[in-house]
Amino acid sequence: MTNTDVSTTPAPPTEPRPPSRRDWLGLAVILLAAFMELLDVTVVTVASPQIQDSLGASYAEVQWVLAGYQLTFAAGLVTGGRLGDIYGARRVFVYGVAAFTVASLLCGIATSGPLIVAFRLVQGLAASLMFPQVVSLIHVTFLGKHRAAAFGALGAVTGLAGMAGPLLGGELIDLDLFGTDWRPIFLINIPIGALAAVGAWRLLRERRAAERTRLDIRGALLGTFAVTLVIFPLIQGPQADWAWWIWLLLGLSVPVLFLFWVNQRRLQERGGSPVVDLTQFRGGSFGLGLVIQFLCFAGVSSVFLILAIELQAGHQFSALRTGLAFLPIALGTGLASGIAIPLLPKLGKVVLQIGAVVMIAGMVALMYTLRTYPTDLTLWKLTPAEVIVGIGLGMIVTTVNDVVLAEATGPSAGSASGVQATLGQAGNAVGVAVLGAIFFGLLSGNATAAARAELPSFGDRLRTTSVSPQTAQALEDGLITCFKDQSGADDPGKIQPSCTALIGQAAQAGDPAVSALVADTMKETTRKHFSHSMDRSLFYEIAVYALVFLLVFRLPLRRGLVAGAAH
Repeated sequence: MTNTDVSTTPAPPTEPRPPSRRDWLGLAVILLAAFMELLDVTVVTVASPQIQDSLGASYAEVQWVLAGYQLTFAAGLVTGGRLGDIYGARRVFVYGVAAFTVASLLCGIATSGPLIVAFRLVQGLAASLMFPQVVSLIHVTFLGKHRAAAFGALGAVTGLAGMAGPLLGGELIDLDLFGTDWRPIFLINIPIGALAAVGAWRLLRERRAAERTRLDIRGALLGTFAVTLVIFPLIQGPQADWAWWIWLLLGLSVPVLFLFWVNQRRLQERGGSPVVDLTQFRGGSFGLGLVIQFLCFAGVSSVFLILAIELQAGHQFSALRTGLAFLPIALGTGLASGIAIPLLPKLGKVVLQIGAVVMIAGMVALMYTLRTYPTDLTLWKLTPAEVIVGIGLGMIVTTVNDVVLAEATGPSAGSASGVQATLGQAGNAVGVAVLGAIFFGLLSGNATAAARAELPSFGDRLRTTSVSPQTAQALEDGLITCFKDQSGADDPGKIQPSCTALIGQAAQAGDPAVSALVADTMKETTRKHFSHSMDRSLFYEIAVYALVFLLVFRLPLRRGLVAGAAH
């Protein structure tokens, strides 16, 4: 069979055909592209301060470098998956990789905040063409235990890319290659994308539906609009302080989603080709699997974002050191993926439950670490808890694709993978919004109490200096005001006016020890406050994975998960 041959996904034989060497090489190519795309989600998080300084961008623009990508990626996934069904998964994949590579180049040479935001929007759209084909091509190329292994490899890549992003981003920024600062985090995609596009064209076998149908334009527009009405307010809500219009947009998503469902049902009843094949939801476990997928991603992404903020803003970790802090999670993820792949055909959904339990244990261990070392976190102190979290993550990401797509068969595999990926992105957005609201709410709401808790020690140390009682009282009051304002600031990197005033008061005291004391107290109080806030926020993670553990009981046991579904 040549690389232009088309499979119409016939019923699989009794014994699944073992994949050829070319199939495994093709898997390596699509996993390389998936790694590139997933890496680009997290690599930007540690580069935000450098992008802001280099381009003179506003804080809101820098936030949209990440949020804009997430929005267009999520909004285009369902349509991208369906395009693969209609025009061929390999063709759409190659076009998506090529567009992603060009958009990466544009991001790397951007000269202003608005330009890089615009190019990131394009990059997200390109990723929405590419990523559903990854899952679809694996689903239709591999059967039985080979599919479990392929999906396991994708899960490992997913986890490792998420962890490697901050590390690679921090390293590239620290190297400052040829004085390019943050730009290599995008430019590195050019050789990777070129290799993936050429390799995919030569190695992948084309897969598309037997009948060439037209894209349901109305359904695609309604679906994209509905997803945008959900994802955009969830992303923008924290920056907008959850204003009334955020809730209005979320409310409008309900009737638009209903119209989308009506459109898809009527088109399917008339024998048409809807964007989403609703027959996938009839009976079986596809719908429940999507809920579990949503919850898993609502937990994974949010905790890593908050941990990055905790380390950088709370404990003053550099970008490189923050990236290194995620390395134990990456190691745990890789280790668990290697364990989960052979267990999947034997234990089925139980592997996912094991992952949920281990994730809960990891969160408890992380809470213990934060309580034990609130002011002096180090990479070594974080390592035990992070390895446990990584093992739980590896068990989950290796398994969840099989759980969701085990019954997504036939010519709509691309559509099913697009829906699956969309629910994952929605889970990301909801998780970040909810955990972010909890974490930043605790930071802002408890700031005054945290500062007051340090006043006795601060006052005792002030009395050892030469300041007058009136100056000491003014410094204590200024410390509370500064800490409260800084903890509730939209831009944590911007010094608030009350803090500038406090620094000036300390300098006017005429004793260098006073300025040093104020700086040390602010640092210690910030570290304690961030650690305490994150510690309490992690109860959200425990609740999410406890719910995942319970919901998995409702799924069929399905030992040999995909092997059973394939037959």
